Amino acid sequence: MRGYVVWTLLDNFECIFGYGPKFGLVAGDRTTPARTPKPSAYRLGALARSCS
Repeated sequence: MRGYVVWTLLDNFECIFGYGPKFGLVAGDRTTPARTPKPSAYRLGALARSCS
């Protein structure tokens, strides 16, 4: 792999779809400030560590 671009760190608000799409690396609880890494964040981290 030569490179990878992460679209967004946190799930964000999309103008057309609101909070529906969830494509960030970290899930955010909308009622509290809690943030939880998603499995994709761990996979990306493992891939990055294996390439160095």
